Amino acid sequence: MSESLPTKRVALLTGAAQGIGEATARLFAERGYAVAALDVLDSGQRVCDEIRQAGGDCHFYRCDIADEAAVQETVASVHARFGRIDTLLNIAGVVLVKPLAETSWDEFRRLVDVNLGGTFLLCKYVLPFMRAQQNGSIVIMASVSGHVGQINHALYGASKGALLSFTRALAWEVAQDHIRVNSLSPGSVDTPMLRSDVALEAQRSGQSFAQVKRLREEEQAFKRWADPREIAEAVYFLASDAASFITGSDLLVDGGWVAK
Repeated sequence: MSESLPTKRVALLTGAAQGIGEATARLFAERGYAVAALDVLDSGQRVCDEIRQAGGDCHFYRCDIADEAAVQETVASVHARFGRIDTLLNIAGVVLVKPLAETSWDEFRRLVDVNLGGTFLLCKYVLPFMRAQQNGSIVIMASVSGHVGQINHALYGASKGALLSFTRALAWEVAQDHIRVNSLSPGSVDTPMLRSDVALEAQRSGQSFAQVKRLREEEQAFKRWADPREIAEAVYFLASDAASFITGSDLLVDGGWVAK
């Protein structure tokens, strides 16, 4: 790592306004990172304000990760502010719970543009800075849905499965630049996105929210949903020097779901 760079590490993180992204932003700030927190929701500003009030270093950038011009401009602004980008955490994503035959082309495009396209764009515009540093770590948020089949989740699972393949290929592409690329596949995590998913499933099936939630909990060996902080800890591990010989891998943090 170049000695001319500032010593504080910088994490650029998407999806910072809620759920796993919010928990990860808070954890990285607690552990001494400067955090560039991206989200399309303005509530990401609240997260950064609370991090700074607690003594952390966080700056919010409103950015639609499916908009190439916005991503290019935001990444350049982050690098101009901090002088480096050590870690890219691609956490933002959207879910679609719908039978395939009822899914519109616009819904397909939005899902792919955010889940796969957003990850592609962030990597594309961050990598030149990491290559110049000859150092970096990228963590991509996949999902257990990329490993197992789920009814009414065909396109969501496909987008996450694509990220698993993307991770493996990109890891080899940038290894010579001392950049690591890994993915993480959570199971059911207690986030606004999952709660929305469960509410839609309950509406479609004629069950209560509590009934569907219990069915989802039964898919985990520990019979509960993960807390977002538990996923954030796994993200931190993959991004950290403790994982210095890990690249092109996917870390399942799924409560034993795939192992069954």
